[in-house]
Amino acid sequence: MNNEKNCGTKSSYKNLHWELQEQSEKDVLHFVQKFGISDIIAKVLLNRGISDAESVQNFLYPKIKNLMPNPFLMKDMDKAANRIVESIKAKEKIVIYADYDVDGATSSAVLKRFFYALGLESTVYIPCRFKEGYGPNKEAFKKLIDKGNDLIITVDCGTVAFEPIKYAQDRGVDVIIIDHHLAQENLPESYAIVNPNRLDDDFKFKDIAAVGVVFFVITAIRSILRQKGYFQEKNITEPNIMEYLDLVALGTVCDVMPLTGINRAFVQHGLRLINKKQNLGLKVLAECANIDIKSESYHLGYILGPRINAGGRVGKGYLGSILLSTDSYQEAYDSARSLEKYNQQRKSIESIILEQVLANIRKNNFEENSVILAYGEDWHYGVLGILASKIKEKYQKPALIISINDGIGKGSARSIKGIDIGKNITIAKEKGLLIEGGGHEMAGGFSIEEEKIESFYQFLLARILKNNNHQEIYQQAKVLKIDALISVGSVNSNLLSALKIAEPFGQGNEKPKFMIVDAIICKVWTMAVNHITLVIKDGIYDDSSKSIKCVLFNGTGNKYGSALLRSTGKKISLVGNLQPNFFNEDKVDFIIEDFSFDE
Repeated sequence: MNNEKNCGTKSSYKNLHWELQEQSEKDVLHFVQKFGISDIIAKVLLNRGISDAESVQNFLYPKIKNLMPNPFLMKDMDKAANRIVESIKAKEKIVIYADYDVDGATSSAVLKRFFYALGLESTVYIPCRFKEGYGPNKEAFKKLIDKGNDLIITVDCGTVAFEPIKYAQDRGVDVIIIDHHLAQENLPESYAIVNPNRLDDDFKFKDIAAVGVVFFVITAIRSILRQKGYFQEKNITEPNIMEYLDLVALGTVCDVMPLTGINRAFVQHGLRLINKKQNLGLKVLAECANIDIKSESYHLGYILGPRINAGGRVGKGYLGSILLSTDSYQEAYDSARSLEKYNQQRKSIESIILEQVLANIRKNNFEENSVILAYGEDWHYGVLGILASKIKEKYQKPALIISINDGIGKGSARSIKGIDIGKNITIAKEKGLLIEGGGHEMAGGFSIEEEKIESFYQFLLARILKNNNHQEIYQQAKVLKIDALISVGSVNSNLLSALKIAEPFGQGNEKPKFMIVDAIICKVWTMAVNHITLVIKDGIYDDSSKSIKCVLFNGTGNKYGSALLRSTGKKISLVGNLQPNFFNEDKVDFIIEDFSFDE
């Protein structure tokens, strides 16, 4: 199969258009010679639009000191940091009000650990997803104020919580909002709002998680305390805030922030700390999850993160924050074991509801629409976000999943690049289509009256159709961009090692994708029921040629998977990435993202 045919519109497992990104040999050679990197890495950098020396340096060797902006450039930072300094000096009672996901857990844990290092105890409050819903609520604020708290700091929430924040301020308790979700034109009447996604803030880093904003805040607080001579006066050691980057990395990856710029530096430095096992809770959780190899961003996003999120999905969001902020082994162990149990429950619930979601989509003929919608009665709120992500991946379109209970729907939304779902949800709320709602470019949440679901859906469809380049956006979502064409014989540990300089991989810096063409399938079998494993060789079947193992996760149960299981001796072309063999790190496996049979 030639490259042109392979990269065309030929039918593939995922029905994607393969696009091999070509770079001039001159540009590749220039990068190889100037930066001392392999030609594969040179192609990867050029494919990501990294073309000047400074960008290459910041990508390959990101340093916090080079990329970290002045935190006081963010709106309200000076006001918020000085108010918290006053609270620290006066030893006021501070409560941290956090969201129930990983970003909320890491944000609250960083703040709590920072305050503790300053000799100040603080408490964390995380609402129950089922009883209280997302974000601040008046009843919770009343309880917290009645307990004598002097300052409320919301993290990863609060930007659209108008009523409860006004209630607190009216009772004489200041509220500081630290968030990253898209704001409306009007803002709550809080003491300060530190959020790079305020409409009136031109802070250059918009795509940072809430825990990243928290890191900027504690940097500013430490700076003020240093200027005021607080550490000498109290005879305490100045906190080393770099020690919190493990939590910053975890929240950044799990909230699917792009791993570029300062986020890349956060995650690269944070992974080093995670692998040193400095945070007790992360260490115990990794043990419970049987991670006995060096952690990468994959482990944060797909193994550790889902376990921490599992607490919030069953109404016990406080477990994640406790896990990440405690220095007690027993408390960490108990929290980790509970999260492991809840994660198993989540998987079972998710599997059952996914079938109902797919049936609902087919029943309503929503598969061909620009936005995929599914709604049903009493679907578990805790898995809506995961299901929305799965549906988005399946159809490569924005997805809304809504669970209806007593006439009120609660929904989660996930989007594709180019369609800002958070902005659309915010506009829908302003137009009265939603009870509550918000989010960021790729994800959002909302509540809605059942009779308004159709109006909201039509509103979204109309908004997307009005976008002049919406067809281009959907076409691009179907494009599978490939970094390089390689042979079976070139898949080895040397190639895998060469790729490490481009880590961490994740959103905005995906693992390099490789294409293998005209390979021969020597052997194929199922693994762990849902997965398909095959052994392939280059060219004509020959006992002397090198073979590699390839894995297609969750490949059974469809016509392509069934055909693959009957394909011994056939020619195949594959697109995927490389990873160490689970049982032998000296061997390399090819993880299949898409495939096509050669005819």
